[in-house]
Amino acid sequence: MPRLFISHEQIEGSRLDLEGDGAHHLGSALRVRPGEVLRVVDDRGEEHGVRVTAVRRGRVTGEVLWSRRAAGEPRLRVHVVQALIREMDQVVATLAEVGATAVHPVVTRRSVTRPDPERADARLRHWREVARAAAELAHRAAVPAVHPLTDLGRAVRELPADVRLLACSLDAPAALARIDPGAATTMALAVGPEGGLAPDELAALAEAGAQTVHLGPRVLPAAHAGALAVGLLLARAGELDAAAPPPPGTGP
Repeated sequence: MPRLFISHEQIEGSRLDLEGDGAHHLGSALRVRPGEVLRVVDDRGEEHGVRVTAVRRGRVTGEVLWSRRAAGEPRLRVHVVQALIREMDQVVATLAEVGATAVHPVVTRRSVTRPDPERADARLRHWREVARAAAELAHRAAVPAVHPLTDLGRAVRELPADVRLLACSLDAPAALARIDPGAATTMALAVGPEGGLAPDELAALAEAGAQTVHLGPRVLPAAHAGALAVGLLLARAGELDAAAPPPPGTGP
């Protein structure tokens, strides 16, 4: 059952009227046809089951069958301060799929990829589109935020005030898999590039209150480390215990 993010203004009463990119995606890429049922999530966090009534060029209309508060968002909000690497599209997508709340791309000392300032706006728009598409496929209730590329220090300063910060390092004494989120509602992970975060960067993170943690005895590619780290935190917080709820009326 396809799931799509929409504006609440696209639903009037029991009717969905969808135009633009979303309608084009449903009609062309997903080949949705009249009679099929899809799910949409509006920008107020409401999920709706919709039976498609018509598919035209650039427009899809449907009848709302049911509505409920959207599921799919972890209670534990996890921000990822991610070092810039070549596979950033993959990183943004997997972080969105696994449940990260926000991605903060940063340039670090060992980052091989160097940004082109003239492409900053286009790159950010692209990453946000990647996050949106991945969140739809993962049946999330919201699109994770993707912040503009910046340096490590600024990204840490821009994290929420109540955040608990963890820095991933291969030789850290504590295992992330053993970290208990406790009563924390917001946590952040700093993830380095290939080669990891430099000693001075880890020291700066420690001064900012970060605890260093490792991801186990195996060395992971930088493109995979953040997603595993988020998954470990969410599992420890009990966020992976329940299955996705079925649509109303379909049973368990």
